[in-house]
Parts: sequence; C-alpha cells; structure tokens
Amino acid sequence: MKKIILLLVAATLISCNKKENEYVTISGKIENAQTDSVFVLNDDFRKAIPVVNGEFSDTLKLIQNGYFTFRSGNERTDIYLTPGDSLYITTDMEEFDEKLKYGGTSEKENNYLAQKQLKTEEIYADPQSFFSAIPNDFKTKLNGFRDGMVQDLEKSQLNSTFTELEKKNIDYFYHTLLAQYPMAFKYFTRNEAVLPDGFNEEADKLSLENESDFNSVPAYKQYVFYKISDQIGEAKTAVETEKIVSGIRSPKIKDAVMKGFLLYYVGSGGADAERYNNYIQKNATDEKVKKESAEAFAKVQKLLPGKPSPKFNYPDTTGKMVSLDDLKGKLVYVDVWATWCGPCIREIPSLKQLEADYHGKDIEFVSMSIDPQADKGKWLNMVKEKDLKGIQIFADNDWRSEFVQEYGIKGIPRFILIDKNGNILNADAPRPSDPAIRTLIEENLKS
Repeated sequence: MKKIILLLVAATLISCNKKENEYVTISGKIENAQTDSVFVLNDDFRKAIPVVNGEFSDTLKLIQNGYFTFRSGNERTDIYLTPGDSLYITTDMEEFDEKLKYGGTSEKENNYLAQKQLKTEEIYADPQSFFSAIPNDFKTKLNGFRDGMVQDLEKSQLNSTFTELEKKNIDYFYHTLLAQYPMAFKYFTRNEAVLPDGFNEEADKLSLENESDFNSVPAYKQYVFYKISDQIGEAKTAVETEKIVSGIRSPKIKDAVMKGFLLYYVGSGGADAERYNNYIQKNATDEKVKKESAEAFAKVQKLLPGKPSPKFNYPDTTGKMVSLDDLKGKLVYVDVWATWCGPCIREIPSLKQLEADYHGKDIEFVSMSIDPQADKGKWLNMVKEKDLKGIQIFADNDWRSEFVQEYGIKGIPRFILIDKNGNILNADAPRPSDPAIRTLIEENLKS
C-alpha cells in the first residue's frame, strides 16, 4: 500500500463520565488476523486496540472531525471520524483493501475512502507506464483521473464538510503527482522530461503557507512536505538546509518541517546532528518537538564521528558469518536495505558502480538486508537476479536486529561509513547516487 502522509486531529483515551458526543467508538472484525492489536494513529497519538479472536473494540475522545490512519499489521488505510461517530470495520488480511467495509454513522464517508484508495492504487500498480508518458499525455491522464475522482465524490452525496475536504484532497494529490512527474519520468525512462510552457502553471500559484489546509487536508500536508523535501534534497550544506527552514513563515508548518526532516537528521547521528538539534532548540515553538530532539540527540551522541561503531555478525549468502571486526584495516560502507524497499532498489545501480570504481581499494561494501526471516529466500533470489556485489549479509531480527537498533535506524535505505579502525566516520552517510560519498571515501582512503 502506498504510503501517504496524513495530517490527523488530536485524540486521547476517554473518561466514561463525559458527554457521549465527545467520543468515537471503533470496533470491528478482521479475518485471518495475525496480530494482537490494531492501531488508530495521528501525528501526536497512537492507540493500540487489542484484537481477540479477530475482533476489536474501543472508544476514543475526539476534539473535532478529521482524518486518521487505521493500521493492522503492515496494512493501513485512511478513515474519517466525527465526534459522536460509531464506526464498525471489517476486512480480511489476505485481501485487506479489497475486502475493507464500514458500517455505522460515518459508513458512507469511509466506504467512499476505501473505494478511492483502490482507484488511487491503480496508479501505482504500473508506475512505469503511468510516469513514462510524455508530459502532455501524462497531464491529460492525470486530469482525467482527477475529474473522475471529483465525479465519484459528487455522486456519493456525502456530508458537505467531508465533501469540501475531499475536493481539496483530490486537488492537492493531483499537484503532488504533477510535482513528482519530472523525477519519476527520468527514473523510468533515463531521460529528462522536457516540460511545455505552463505545465506547472496551477502549482506555481499554490502557497506552501496555508495553515488551515495544513491542519485539515492530508494531501496538502503531503504536497508541502514533498516540495520542501525537494528543496532540502538540493541543499548541499546544513547552512542551506537551515536557510530553507528559516524561510517558512508559518510557525505550525515550520515546526512540522523541523519534526519531519531535521529531527530525522538529529536521530540518525550524522555529522550535523548536534547542529540541527541546536537549531531546533532555538527555533521550534512546539515544546514537544524540542523535547523529542533533545532526547534523540542524547541517544545518538555515541554515534557521532570518531565513536566506536556498533558491531554486526551476520551470515552471508553461503551461511558464513561476517563480522565488522573481520573488516578492520579497511573502510566499511554499510547499506541497510530490504527487498521490499523501492528507494533501496533504486540505489542498486549507483552502488554497483561505486563498488566497481573502488574495487581493489581499501574499502569493503557491505549490504545488510533487514528483511523478515520468512523472506530470506526472496533476499537470496534478489541477490542472484540483480547480481549484487560486495558482501551480502542478512540481519538476524529485521528492524529489531541489534545493529539496526543501536544505530537508531527508522527508515531505509541507510548508509553508514566506518573507518579502518572500526570507528564511525558518518552514521548517516551520503547515498551511492550522491557524488558527496566519493569525496568522503577519497578523503578517508588516504588516512
């Protein structure tokens, strides 16, 4: 399921002596459930609801209507709740999206969202075909998709507040795909997209400072984050990144960007972790963001350059154990990845080229899969099919593996550069596709 960044309203556990219309009851049944809990999530709230014999039920306090994420295992979907709602959810883990059905006071809105999700995923069923179209054809297809979604929404005759929010969601989702098009076209076709005049005319008029939509329209938050991540991705230094964040006028949006981007850099223990933590402490207005950053920095101080690297000792494709200690005397470039990770796969050609260019030099390239144990066969097949080079090892407990935990890895791909003595050079090193990694390697090969 394609991951979509959502903005969700606050929710807390209930106190039973309050008014009934301040709460939402969520219950349901999941066939073939292989989890002991389901989750209702927003930016500041995570509620686990126990699952017993496939059934679950709980009540949440709700301040105002808004979008939430409902998650079971690795599957997730959007739901929309209003104070006083009672929502009943049924599905089957073997066909989560296809079997998803809702009952209760907001069943129409949520059944609409379930159908919308299925139609949205049609785009991602064959992204190569979708994004490889030439610019005018792509925009024509995208306009048709947007118009069809609006027509479906209007035919559904849902409540007016939800309908207006959904119109904005559809429109901002359209603009996000439009913004992604040049990069996606280049990835799938290996050619630059030559955009005609006026291709982004509508988007050029969109503000990235609309707090009202940021608070209530998930697709707008996704759009803002995509545009800002694009800017930050182009930044070559921490100074440039801070300048981008400082240019955001809305305190709410600036705090969210610091939490979504700078806090990641703090938690990854990269060379600029301390600098970004200091920036957050000075500029954030949300005390929770400041606290999270301070706690994250405290945890990663052991990952700063010069500190001894956490160790690994995992089997390679033949079952032979490979440890970090075995590689002392050489630089070690570690790629933490998984077969299901699209961005990881996209780095493979650049990683293979990097390995080829430094073959025979004092550097080892280690690719560490954090696939689940059940997918070890899938990993072995991909190593063979893609002719992966370097040292290929398989972590013992996916995300919970000791090496992954000690490095605080929460997103992949993650690249780590370790010096010849087993000390950290960069706990969040540049990717193989980033020319900066070659500069970093060259500097340290000489030492």
